[in-house]
Amino acid sequence: MTVDPPLDEILDRACRAPSVHNTQPWRWRVRANQVDLFADLGRQLVHADPDARDLMISCGAALHHLQVAAAGLGWATRVSRLPHASDQQHIARVVLSATPPSPEAAELLEALGRRCTDRRRPTSWPVPSERLPLLASTGTAWGAQVLPVTSDARKAQLRRLTDRARRVQERDPRYVAEIAAWTSPSPSHGVPRTHVPRAMAHAGKGSPYGRFPSGVLDDPILETEPSEDAMLLVCTSSDDAIARVRAGEALSALWLKATQEGLSVVPLTQAVEVEETRRELREDVLGELAFPQAVVRVCWLPAAREGLPPTPRRPREEVVTYE
Repeated sequence: MTVDPPLDEILDRACRAPSVHNTQPWRWRVRANQVDLFADLGRQLVHADPDARDLMISCGAALHHLQVAAAGLGWATRVSRLPHASDQQHIARVVLSATPPSPEAAELLEALGRRCTDRRRPTSWPVPSERLPLLASTGTAWGAQVLPVTSDARKAQLRRLTDRARRVQERDPRYVAEIAAWTSPSPSHGVPRTHVPRAMAHAGKGSPYGRFPSGVLDDPILETEPSEDAMLLVCTSSDDAIARVRAGEALSALWLKATQEGLSVVPLTQAVEVEETRRELREDVLGELAFPQAVVRVCWLPAAREGLPPTPRRPREEVVTYE
């Protein structure tokens, strides 16, 4: 007896993927046991992300979430990335076949359900450096390079570049208006204000919080010591569309592993969105050996803090077409 894959459930879980400013810039086309993923350019941040780098990374994260969801529900995936070279909006074609789920796949699916972006203050507990190679290797297995940033000097440099990029962006009124438009109470439009901290005074240099208009989320000071976060750098050997998709898959993979480890992840994209800071990342930090795609902050959150509810997602009928 032929069993059909639970595609609605798989796609609902795939759509839980992180995306730049929660734009959710993807669409899916379903035909029997085949799923095609397309970039939704109508959700592009044209001023923050003019060449759609962040959009492609977001689609890569959704593609990885799809594979994790399918495996956790007992379905193997055969993936063709960018199956039509002339159509870079066609991100991937995925064919599903039944397979017994492994315990590891089930555990990863559970982590997918818990993953979120929490922009509130982290704790001052340091992230042990020995935890970073596991996160890095987990992401690297998906086709990008994930590099731990361990030296204090390098971490300080990444924070400076993030802050410099933020200041460049904030001088552009079109960028400011775009970010404000994508920070809203709408159930399917951007970062909800309920997930942005109310008081932004703590958003110091290089902070991921400073780019959003002030929200309504309480974020009381629980510690006076500064956070001891760790950092990772996601990069690729080329800078074409498929490299950016792979970077998104790597980002999703390391994020789910961090969730399993009890760690919080916040991507810092400002430094790769501004040409001058991205060039310095490539030349000075990477020695022109790779292209930076994302800076990732990893930290501990207070154990007593209540977790955030999932951010709303676009309605299924808006992102899925059945043929």
